[in-house]
Amino acid sequence: MNGEKIKDLRTKRGLSLTELSRESGVSKSYLSFLERGMQQNPSIEVIEKIAHALKVDVHTVLTDERQRRSNMNELDYDVLELARELREINVDKEKLRKLIELMK
Repeated sequence: MNGEKIKDLRTKRGLSLTELSRESGVSKSYLSFLERGMQQNPSIEVIEKIAHALKVDVHTVLTDERQRRSNMNELDYDVLELARELREINVDKEKLRKLIELMK
């Protein structure tokens, strides 16, 4: 768990540790330990409380930005690979657009 992520989300919401503690029901000292990396494995209940107080989903709290970018890079690669395959089979762009519209 990346405590810096919690701190970043908290500061973006303009909350102090005390305010996040009050809104989440998680002690200020425990939140501080999390943010400073001194506590690594909070329970899912604690994560849910923090996420709720920060008005984000649990996934947002748990997902590291590098991991999200890595997943996006994989998606970008997949899209590029698909584009290469379409180019190789010489697909007409207008037909492809119509197909995409039908699939929506």
